[in-house]
Amino acid sequence: MQWNPSQRQYQAWKILNDKVTTEILYGGGAGGGKSHLGCVWIITNCLNYPGSRWLMGRAILKTLKESTLLTFFRICKDWGLKAGEDYKYNYIESKITFLKTESEVYLKDLYAYPSDPEFDELGSTEFTGAFIDEASQVSEKAYMIVMSRIRFKLNEFNLIPKILIATNPTKNFIYQEFYKPSKSNTLKDYRKFIPALVGDNPFMPQHYIDNLNKLD
Repeated sequence: MQWNPSQRQYQAWKILNDKVTTEILYGGGAGGGKSHLGCVWIITNCLNYPGSRWLMGRAILKTLKESTLLTFFRICKDWGLKAGEDYKYNYIESKITFLKTESEVYLKDLYAYPSDPEFDELGSTEFTGAFIDEASQVSEKAYMIVMSRIRFKLNEFNLIPKILIATNPTKNFIYQEFYKPSKSNTLKDYRKFIPALVGDNPFMPQHYIDNLNKLD
């Protein structure tokens, strides 16, 4: 499959495929290619590891389907993957199945609803890996529960538990656990932070960059 990553995306890609890092934070600004990186990673893994199972989550499932999922489908189209032939999307179950490899992608709502403080909606489903988009809107508890679910067929595929977090600047747990330690060179060995701004994305239209620069 053809993919021309930016320098920052390629840096993150190498970390996503190492045998050391289990938690990767990517982002820091609009237009850095966060969702694109996450979707490419998930699709590639579904094709490379038959029978694997992946989570793609965001705070609100409706928003995930209206944003990140559209990027997912656009990449599939660009790569020549056809709905109904190479993959099928079950809107009701919020699940994508790759028909030739039988790999699955579960779309998950990760908002901390008062009616489900323990995130029981996630159930006991195990995953091979996870991508959380716009993690600035996700609680630390949701993040930790997703991490605890990453164990499906890891030994069979010779993989380690791995989660990709994409976000814009935030002062939630990501700031305390990733950004501040990264600035002070105390980030834990199994965590990495790859900053990515709109200027790091050579494929972003100049008009979009100009509009961002006009904002406060």
